[in-house]
Amino acid sequence: PSRKWKYIIIHHSATDEGDALSFNTAHHNRGFDRGLGYHFVIDNGSKGKPNGHIEVAPRWIKQQDGAHCKASNMNKKAIGICLVGNFSHDRVSDLQMKSLVYLINKLRKYYGIPTKNILGHGQVRGAKTECPGNNFPWYRLKSLLRKSG
Repeated sequence: PSRKWKYIIIHHSATDEGDALSFNTAHHNRGFDRGLGYHFVIDNGSKGKPNGHIEVAPRWIKQQDGAHCKASNMNKKAIGICLVGNFSHDRVSDLQMKSLVYLINKLRKYYGIPTKNILGHGQVRGAKTECPGNNFPWYRLKSLLRKSG
């Protein structure tokens, strides 16, 4: 395993719907030269994708730096996971949470990432955002990671 990945950063799309392809287009339009800035997208049942479906982005396949969190130089050392939804207003679905726990556990075990290095975008020093939203269930996530890890 690469020693590059030391953190996992969780994001929300802050949209009601979307998928990797639509975010890729949006990121290209914002000037991201490689498009989609995340390494993984967990769908919410919109855009014809099943709720909880994990999409693997080209940045992950190519092991490229992310374009999801400039703060603390996280793009170079953190895996970016985006859940489709706006968790400032809505809740993470059970299927999305199940997929998130599964993905985090696979990544943290393979890359030796400690649980303390699993952060929300807004928890990164220097980031000025509430991403992944004020309703993101941190206690539930940490509890599920403890039980399954």
